[in-house]
Amino acid sequence: MIVREPFEVAYQHDQAQREIAEDQRAEAWGLDVLDLEAMVKRWGTKAVITELAAIHKRVNPDGSKVLWSVPSSAYLTGGYDDPNPCSCDEY
Repeated sequence: MIVREPFEVAYQHDQAQREIAEDQRAEAWGLDVLDLEAMVKRWGTKAVITELAAIHKRVNPDGSKVLWSVPSSAYLTGGYDDPNPCSCDEY
């Protein structure tokens, strides 16, 4: 039999409780992600993000905003007109 100090037993119990709570949060998050994925498939990314921005505005009265964009494939591959064609290194 191993005799442990009371604070060590309390720490081990607290650590076990934290792990259980973390596992429960991870499971709940996973289920929420599945729901969000279903919403995106059903309504589209733009509709979901627009609603998310509206929800953020309602629940955060601090004036912050959700800013978002969906870049085109041309933008992502670099095949777009550069608004700043000049290089500052040339001067």
